[in-house]
Amino acid sequence: MKKNMYMILLSLMIAQPVWAQNIKKMSDAEQLGMLAGWAMACGAEKKLEDFEIIASRLLANQSATDELEKHEVQVYTQAKWVALQQQKKGNLADCHEILEGFNNLPLFNATVYADGSVKLPDGAWSKPLRPIKKR
Repeated sequence: MKKNMYMILLSLMIAQPVWAQNIKKMSDAEQLGMLAGWAMACGAEKKLEDFEIIASRLLANQSATDELEKHEVQVYTQAKWVALQQQKKGNLADCHEILEGFNNLPLFNATVYADGSVKLPDGAWSKPLRPIKKR
C-alpha cells in the first residue's frame, strides 16, 4: 500500500518539492491523512466518505492493539487537518488536479468486508489483527 500511496502523493506534489522529499518518511496514516485533507479542502464530498471507510479499516488492520489504532487515527486526523489548512490558506496545489488524482485513486477499487478485511486492488489482503467486537 505504501508504494501506491507514495506514487499518488508524488504525482500530486510535483510542484511542492519540499513535501515530495518527505513523503517516503511519512507513515501510511500521515499519507492517507494528507490525501484526505487535500480532498476535503477541494470539496471531494462523497468520494471522501468512501476513502475514510477504506482508510479507517486499513489503519485498524495494521494496529496490533487498540492503543496503537488510536494513535494511528490521531496521526491520520492531524495530517488531514494540516493538509486541509495548508490547502485552504496557501492553495498549495490546483484543486482540479487534486480532485482528479483523488477520484482516480486505485484505492477506490478496494473491497471492504463485514469482518473488517480489505481486498486491495492489487489482490493483496489487509486482514484484522484482532477480531472485530460485535456490539
